[in-house]
Amino acid sequence: MDQRVAAKPQVTATPSALSEFRRGWSSVLAAALGVGVGTTGLPFYSFGLFIAPLSAAYGWSRGQIGLGMTCLSLGAILLSPFLGTAIDRLGVRRIALVSLAGLAVGFALLAAALGSLPAFYAAWIALAFLGVGTTPITWTRPIALLFDRGRGLALGLTLLGTGLVALTAPPLLAAVIATWGPRGGYLAMAGVVVLVVMPVVAAGLREGPSGRSDAVPHPRSGLTRQQALRSRQFWQIAIGVFLLIVAQSGATVHLVPFLADHGLTPGLAAKMAGSLGISVIVGRVVIGLLLDLLPGTLVARCVLLMPAAALALLFLAGPSLPMTALSILLLGFAAGAETDLVAYLTSRYFGMRAYGAIYGLLMSCFSLGAALGAPLAGWSFDLTKSYDGAIFGGIACFVAAAVLLGTLGSYPTDRVDEEPA
Repeated sequence: MDQRVAAKPQVTATPSALSEFRRGWSSVLAAALGVGVGTTGLPFYSFGLFIAPLSAAYGWSRGQIGLGMTCLSLGAILLSPFLGTAIDRLGVRRIALVSLAGLAVGFALLAAALGSLPAFYAAWIALAFLGVGTTPITWTRPIALLFDRGRGLALGLTLLGTGLVALTAPPLLAAVIATWGPRGGYLAMAGVVVLVVMPVVAAGLREGPSGRSDAVPHPRSGLTRQQALRSRQFWQIAIGVFLLIVAQSGATVHLVPFLADHGLTPGLAAKMAGSLGISVIVGRVVIGLLLDLLPGTLVARCVLLMPAAALALLFLAGPSLPMTALSILLLGFAAGAETDLVAYLTSRYFGMRAYGAIYGLLMSCFSLGAALGAPLAGWSFDLTKSYDGAIFGGIACFVAAAVLLGTLGSYPTDRVDEEPA
């Protein structure tokens, strides 16, 4: 019989939840900035801004450019399981700071690689390896250890960093690229990592609570990696996350060119894509609160059907700006759920003992989906000169993910004995 971790408390607005935030707010802020600029944040949400300028400057097709995202994701696929194990054993701070420095170097390599498609791909691979410790695997572990009753909201606020990036990066980077070209855009991102994010992480990120109570999960409670791999829930989450990110990656990366193809100017398309960040921000907070109040399976079913509806609206909207805006808001709200749901469900179904290793495996599935989603959408366009096929495929993936993550069952209620993870 599968062994399980402790069930989650059902209340969020309690003194203990407030005390968790008083103790851990600086870690939430540092982790939010870290995840925002990390490899699943800034590179992902800014990628689409570079497609048209790179194609115009060097004659690369959208499918060829989209392979850069594949290179980034392949590095995460290979390294995420090892990263998770390393974090469980070595802690977060040293890995986070070294990886942030590596991320900045990766952006600088991209700036130096422009003009050569093989060098462009090699730079994305280097960024993936050098910045491997900037994924949510790193940033969610200390938050899950610091928070229990307010864990859903704390994770949502942490992963809010990607929403802030999705909101601010498109208009700001569009202006930088228009003035200094793609090379200037990559160097600007490197500067933000070094001058803004690294000092905050160094000053504010804590490994975990200095004291411990029943309201805080013990880092050695929960399933081992081997036990998790034998569970039905692990594989449902893994496959659901893969399908979710295939669709989300294709939709997000190609949103700006899709809107431009439907008559919007590049500047207006970038501004509308920037509104995606507003709904991501709202989604992070609202979904975090809902996870503390309702079963995660119910939240998953409801939230993951929203992007399916968003893609259907984009297909039907044509030149309608109000319909397009509604579609973007729905897509962004669901994007606010992806990593929140995975982190939260991992901690609730499998516990904290091997959290990094288990979450690392799930993030490999996440990264594989991201690796395939953007180029598949790009190749679909290259073959048909239309995004219709990508839209219908995305709808099917979102619906399947909602079914898989929405049928995991109740949170487990008993604990495992101590054994190596």
